[in-house]
Amino acid sequence: MKHAGGDGPADREAMSTCPGCGLAAPAGDGPCDPYSGSSAACWAAFNQVVAKDYGEYRYPAVHQLIVDAYMSQHATFVTPAARRSVLVHLVGLHLAFERGMERAAIGRLLGQVFPDKRDVPPLTPKPPPGPLTIAWVLAAGDAEDHARRGRAWALSVWTAWADHHGQIRSLAEQALARGDHAGAG
Repeated sequence: MKHAGGDGPADREAMSTCPGCGLAAPAGDGPCDPYSGSSAACWAAFNQVVAKDYGEYRYPAVHQLIVDAYMSQHATFVTPAARRSVLVHLVGLHLAFERGMERAAIGRLLGQVFPDKRDVPPLTPKPPPGPLTIAWVLAAGDAEDHARRGRAWALSVWTAWADHHGQIRSLAEQALARGDHAGAG
């Protein structure tokens, strides 16, 4: 079989599959996310989306959902910080989807989830990758499509973690209580 650019195996582009979301993309040598839950290609796609958020899309409201969805979909439990990160980002998705909180309020509250930086057990079982990935958000044609895709993807990630919603809601309640207490003093 012939392939573009040549006809031997060396001419075929090597592919990699992201361990977090299942995205199949050309393999790259770049960095992965801080907790090693993604492939280099997937992390690059996320950074392209973030660059659009800070650039041409002028920091849209969907940005917080995109960050929370990415880190939740690419969950690892290899370090205490990685375990806390997953829970914090899932709390962010809960606050947005179930409580209707705005980005700024969510951002302020997330620091109250684990103010003591304690270790937590991993969330198991981790859900399988869903049908949507960051690449779907990256393919948006304009800011409106970007927001629609970002929100739909984040909701699909939140829904995938349904087995753990009770624990996440409890953490959110505790953070809200700490946040109320911090604001009262």
